[in-house]
Amino acid sequence: MSIVIGCGVVSGCRVFRGRGPDAHSVKARQLSLRGADLLRRSRYEDAETLFTEAIQNCPTDERAHWGYAATLWENGQRPLAIQHMQEAVRLSGSNPEFLVRLGEMYLAEGDYEGAKSQAQLTLKSHRDRADAWALLGDSQTQQGNHQEAVESYQRALLIKSDYPRVQIAVADSYRKVGRPLRSLATLDRMVDIHPTVHDNGETQLVRGLALMDLDRREEAVTALKAASDGIPIEKRERQLELVSAQYQLGELVDARLSLGKLLQHAPDHAEARMLQGQINTSFEVLASKPSEPARLIR
Repeated sequence: MSIVIGCGVVSGCRVFRGRGPDAHSVKARQLSLRGADLLRRSRYEDAETLFTEAIQNCPTDERAHWGYAATLWENGQRPLAIQHMQEAVRLSGSNPEFLVRLGEMYLAEGDYEGAKSQAQLTLKSHRDRADAWALLGDSQTQQGNHQEAVESYQRALLIKSDYPRVQIAVADSYRKVGRPLRSLATLDRMVDIHPTVHDNGETQLVRGLALMDLDRREEAVTALKAASDGIPIEKRERQLELVSAQYQLGELVDARLSLGKLLQHAPDHAEARMLQGQINTSFEVLASKPSEPARLIR
């Protein structure tokens, strides 16, 4: 069921007048709490049913809109999810949790300025929100402001020192501002605390890229090969970084294998197709030299 927000009457929704609206508010809150529990257990369809009923009982229940937005997002209905998260923010009087989540949605949809605005709005009155500083850093990264991103990520880590996602992000930012040694040191400290993070695809990608910057070629090749199986396929920018790095190192076989995984899920991706053409051309060059291994030193 699609629910239209911003009005007193919605599709399939009852508005009760003079019949104890407080009771309906209580019921809506109870439904939202049950829905939140189902969300935590990844039972999205059941959670959506409860949040829908909660909104029908009380269209001004901010937690119901928050939860409904979460289920819509999981189902791929992103524009509608954002509408309901915006409503949750409005009804809650700018709850910082909701502001940050709305910013994360904007970020995922490529609205980097919108994401940045939500982070800054949160930090105006909640300077101790590590997730808001992380969101600010993410938006700055996407806008190419890597030095500013380093500072924002560092603020997040001052508040929450054990924050692997941000530690990977700041390591990547250090590399982008020309500090590959600091990037590697940051990754090493994180792995000392969380050994399992060593196998994380993005950790290995950032490590491989930093090693490339330091001309430590063989180590970079090993790290990038380890990254290939660990980067989620939906993170296409990261997948492209991996393929591009492997191609730059002349590891054509590895690059082709990594690219194949991406093209299985995004066959029409323009940048991926461009890389495919470059890799195929390089293989053609090697084919004319049968004694050469499937590696091209660039």
